Amino acid sequence: MKWKIHVLYLGDILVSKGVSTFGLDTDLRINLPYLGYMLVSGSKKILVDTGINSRFIVDGRAWGGNPARGGERYLLDALEKNSARAEEIETVVYTHLHNDHAGNCHLFPESLHVFHYDEWNELLNPLPSMRIRGDFDPDVIPIIQRFSCLKVTGDCKLTEGLMLYHTPGHTIGGLTVSVDTSEGVYIIPGDIINIYQNLFPKVAEMVDLKGRRFKITPAPERYGPLGVPSAILYDHYAWYRSIWKIRGLLRSPKHLLPCHEPAICGKTFPGDSIELEIPE
Repeated sequence: MKWKIHVLYLGDILVSKGVSTFGLDTDLRINLPYLGYMLVSGSKKILVDTGINSRFIVDGRAWGGNPARGGERYLLDALEKNSARAEEIETVVYTHLHNDHAGNCHLFPESLHVFHYDEWNELLNPLPSMRIRGDFDPDVIPIIQRFSCLKVTGDCKLTEGLMLYHTPGHTIGGLTVSVDTSEGVYIIPGDIINIYQNLFPKVAEMVDLKGRRFKITPAPERYGPLGVPSAILYDHYAWYRSIWKIRGLLRSPKHLLPCHEPAICGKTFPGDSIELEIPE
């Protein structure tokens, strides 16, 4: 079974690039999108991540007091733009359960909801630092408890052409989704990889949400060859192990679909291309 991937724009937040690439370009402010992914094969429609709930955007600002847009309407509009309705989504997969990825789970009461067993436990019992940052939305707990859920452990096959891989680091129960398409396997890594530079440290440019190119700082040698960590990781050892794992899954740089990367926003794969120089 071959799939097509529609990258959904679910809003955006204006933040320092240093949030995504620790210690690099901290004075550069960029709009990073909240992204979801609709996977389509024949009549089957699967959604990966649901974006941020509008309750987390107060007076036009979200995490850290940063200007942001998003909410239920953004997700419903993105589905409609791609000829889908919420009730047609048979399965919702969560790369993790942070409020900007699981915020609109309530729109899919009849779907199967899939997430990692450890991620659910972390949602129920977050660390104090997670509470301070407001990573999780406790209001989704009773909602998800009413749903049909599949709590996975380890790596597993979800259905024909879709694999789930446990990739902790950003959260304890992070999942990476591999999607078999007519042009090979694409990788959706969750917030283990926010933007391309997290995996490819020598990237020297980005594309913003309006398609404009701008220069960024390639990582110095002290960052090492594996990648550039974000500023929001709960376990750096786990993050580097997950990066090794994702490298082993990845066919080519342009088969990677990072979860806050402006260059892929609104595109469809296979079909669209990434007009960026991405060093191996």
